[in-house]
Amino acid sequence: MTKRMNISTSLNSKYMRYTYVMLTSLLGNQPKGLDIHVYLLHSDLTESDKEHLHTVVESFGGTLHLLQVDPSRLPESCPTTVNWSLEMYFRLMLPKLLPEDVDRILYIDVDTIVNHSLLELYDTDFEGNMLCACTDPLNGDFPDIRNEIFAEHMKQGFTYFNSGVLLMNIPALREKYDLEDYLKVAEELEYNILAPDQDLLNYVHWNEVKIVDANKYNLFARLAFNYDIHYEEVKEQVTIIHFTGRKPWSGTTLHFDIEQLWWDYAKKTPFYIELMEEFVHETVNDPTIFKVMEKLAAEKNALSEELNKSVAMCQKLLQMVQGK
Repeated sequence: MTKRMNISTSLNSKYMRYTYVMLTSLLGNQPKGLDIHVYLLHSDLTESDKEHLHTVVESFGGTLHLLQVDPSRLPESCPTTVNWSLEMYFRLMLPKLLPEDVDRILYIDVDTIVNHSLLELYDTDFEGNMLCACTDPLNGDFPDIRNEIFAEHMKQGFTYFNSGVLLMNIPALREKYDLEDYLKVAEELEYNILAPDQDLLNYVHWNEVKIVDANKYNLFARLAFNYDIHYEEVKEQVTIIHFTGRKPWSGTTLHFDIEQLWWDYAKKTPFYIELMEEFVHETVNDPTIFKVMEKLAAEKNALSEELNKSVAMCQKLLQMVQGK
């Protein structure tokens, strides 16, 4: 019997091309013979978007399922930001939206690259837990708001996890939780949450999650670079690379070599030239570097003036000492 693998992500029309890149990386790196089913949560995909997504999934022999979500199911008080769109909440509905025959599903954020086989992660034993996830780099280094929210949890050895890669125990979640449970928690917390769906998932499932290797299955690209881990090492050793924060396709930010991995897969899509042209246009028209250099130059001049004052003062002191 052919082994089945269920994959999910949520997106809006704006992120369709980036989803196409992620799916190209994911589907192209799985063993042959897998029966891969991709469940995409959305509310605003156009017919053109849907056609593109069907094309990429079916070109690798997979099956695409489009799960349209009614955004009105979410109260207007649910917080969103530039980096956290309404679609992030859709994963909270996933267990009730999936067909009955889905027993587990691997949810992966759109801003990732899957560079190797997911079989080992997908087959992880839940050991009675609702989720398998990776420790978030912010674990234990919380701002005051989050420290307050998770104060009682931390007393009991709580590990804060990232919601960008989640292996979900669907029958167990479906039996015990639904969207209303998460929204009730959000209301109790007065929506005072920083990473909305992630904080809710942590709050509800804090003692129902099995932690798996973040360096292999949810490596934050920029943090890796900051720790002197680079493109070749990531390409060879990491299964899922997560481009949190500023994105590799954005021309309005500083970049680093691990982002080349995202472009390696973008090059395999029909949107490569389009994405590259947008990137170049943003880059050459973005004043960020100029402003940073201007600021550094001003700081250098200020420090130089202070240094000159200090040197002059030292010379006066030396003259006074020598005069004695």
